[in-house]
Amino acid sequence: MKDQAEVLRKARENFVRKRRAMAEQMMPAGAAGSHFAPNFVEIQLAIEAIDRAIADEEALPDDYAAPSVIELATVDGANVDRDYDPA
Repeated sequence: MKDQAEVLRKARENFVRKRRAMAEQMMPAGAAGSHFAPNFVEIQLAIEAIDRAIADEEALPDDYAAPSVIELATVDGANVDRDYDPA
């Protein structure tokens, strides 16, 4: 689904911003690079996972994992009370 790929791209942008900000903090001499390293690695792994998810979304057919009837009955984040039992 192309819309989902775009959502993932925006999420990726946020992680890249975080990575860049962290790199700036690690740059000065005497900076606690070892303190930041684990989080830096986690951010980079997240970016790489998002890249794989984007590629996956772009390879999927448009109707793959389409919303179910229950998901379609949700309006503005609130569940709509529906009684599908004819009895």
